[in-house]
Amino acid sequence: MATAGYTRPQTYSSIRDDDDEALDIQIDSDTTRSSAAGGVKKLHGQVQEVVGVMKKNIDKLLDRDVALNNLMTRADDLETSASTYNQTTKQLRRKYWWKNAKTNVCIAGIVVGVILIIIIAIAFNRRGKN
Repeated sequence: MATAGYTRPQTYSSIRDDDDEALDIQIDSDTTRSSAAGGVKKLHGQVQEVVGVMKKNIDKLLDRDVALNNLMTRADDLETSASTYNQTTKQLRRKYWWKNAKTNVCIAGIVVGVILIIIIAIAFNRRGKN
């Protein structure tokens, strides 16, 4: 049974990874106040956290895709094996049915032969007494 291993096509790191550049917010100290900068930094941290969660989810999704493809491959292999098994059992069933039939015919022939010998022996015995 040959198993075709399916490997993961890509990881989140090979997907266009320009989100860090796009989300990299530069704070200009001249135009923003310290409280606004703190809010922006907090917002930036939350966005980075969401991006991290999304990357993990994509990673899990790709892993699940690999697992599903491996399962489908194994199911196909199992179906092929089951088909081969069914064909082999049908062939063996026919083979042993004929073997059993031949054995039964031989046993029946021997029994008939023994009965004929007994009948002939009894007939000659009675004929010899007369």
